[in-house]
Amino acid sequence: MDSIDELDMFEAERRLALYNEYRDAARVFSYYIETELRAYLANDVVVEPVSGAGGTYFKVTLTDVWIYEAERLNRFVPETVIYSVNDVHVQKLKGEE
Repeated sequence: MDSIDELDMFEAERRLALYNEYRDAARVFSYYIETELRAYLANDVVVEPVSGAGGTYFKVTLTDVWIYEAERLNRFVPETVIYSVNDVHVQKLKGEE
C-alpha cells in the first residue's frame, strides 16, 4: 500500500468516526443547525436577522453545542455565536418518546 492509499484510508476512518460520534450525540440535542460552512447540534438556538449598511445577515446564538468538524479537538462547547450572510437552516429534532 502506498502513502496515498494510507492517507485515503486514514481520512475515511476519521470521517466514519466523526459520523458515528454525530449519530450518538444527536440523541441528546434538540436542534440541528446548518450553515454554509458547517453543521451543529444544540439544545437552544436563537436566530436574529440584523440589517446593516451592507444588507441583512444572521446572528445565530447556540447554547450547549456540538460542532460537526473533524479537525476540532473539542467539539462540545457551552455557547457559540455564528454570523452568516447566507441561509441558516434550523431543524427541531424529534425527542425521545
